[in-house]
Amino acid sequence: MRNRTAPKLWALIMAGGTGERLWPLSRRRHPKQTLKLGSKRSLLQVAAERLRGLVPDNRIVVVTTKNQAAIVRRQVPKVSAAHFLVEPASRNTAAAVGLGTLAILQEDADAVILVTPADHLIRPVPEFHVTARRAASLAVERDGLVCLGIKPTYPATGYGYIEPMGKRIPSGGYRVRRFIEKPMLAVAQELIRRPGMAWNSGIFCWRARVILAAIRQWLPGLYSGLERIEQGWGTPAGKDRLSQLYRQLPSISIDVGVLERSRHVWVVPAGFSWDDVGSWNSLAFLHEADRDGNVVLGSYVGLETTGSVIVGENRHLVATLGVKDLIIVQAPDATLVCHKSQAQGVRKLVALMAGSRAMKRYL
Repeated sequence: MRNRTAPKLWALIMAGGTGERLWPLSRRRHPKQTLKLGSKRSLLQVAAERLRGLVPDNRIVVVTTKNQAAIVRRQVPKVSAAHFLVEPASRNTAAAVGLGTLAILQEDADAVILVTPADHLIRPVPEFHVTARRAASLAVERDGLVCLGIKPTYPATGYGYIEPMGKRIPSGGYRVRRFIEKPMLAVAQELIRRPGMAWNSGIFCWRARVILAAIRQWLPGLYSGLERIEQGWGTPAGKDRLSQLYRQLPSISIDVGVLERSRHVWVVPAGFSWDDVGSWNSLAFLHEADRDGNVVLGSYVGLETTGSVIVGENRHLVATLGVKDLIIVQAPDATLVCHKSQAQGVRKLVALMAGSRAMKRYL
């Protein structure tokens, strides 16, 4: 019989995203997760504090990229140097999960890992803890890969969906039938009417050994590269080995590379409200709108302005007249103006600038 003693829970914070849809405030060296967005703490700091009471500081691992390492390190000083991992290059989430798992296995062969993005908003925190513990128990009980699923509140086209199958088991989860990635509006409208359908939060829980075995099965090229990196772990040449080999790893998400292929995936319904701060429209989750439906950060004056998101600096006044449902974001060297319906398309502007030598300095 399998040992039912619950292994220690670790947390792996994924802090390498660029947050292109929050340009012009989110930049390569000052990414979304390091922004405060009108609050006292950054999204990353809130994510780390959210783990308090669930995972001790000495079992938190942060994975980030080279460009962001300095600012991310300053924001989470309680994370030890050994648990602060810097990717030499961005290789998507499967490689980041693999790297973080290697680090944890150096200390705890029986670890259970909660993987959480650094840039999400979750309320209330006690409900997050309850759901995370339920996911950890299920991961141990079934030796499976567990997703935290969010009950849809509208037909979102920017999120992935998880369709469960069968009845809810006593430990609180469902086996996953399939994943549906960012559907068209008509499909999303139909999906949210199905019982048990959930948004994929991007928060996962699994045994370290189980996810590594799944990577070996479904992404053998990635696993082979991770094995070679592990061979140099802790040696004087280890950093050079990591820098050389990591850039050669395949770039694929853990969702597409592993979860969508495995037959041992479960979903636990979340008991908390969630937002991935995926666009400027998400500020409505952070801050209450005024009587005209505007969410405002910074110095602002306006007339006949409704339903808009207006972000600026205190020393720079933003003034509007006769506009509706706009996003206006002012930074020292760039200003964004777009309709709220186009918020997801900001990343297209970023891609356009990335292709221009003259515009790259704004990224």
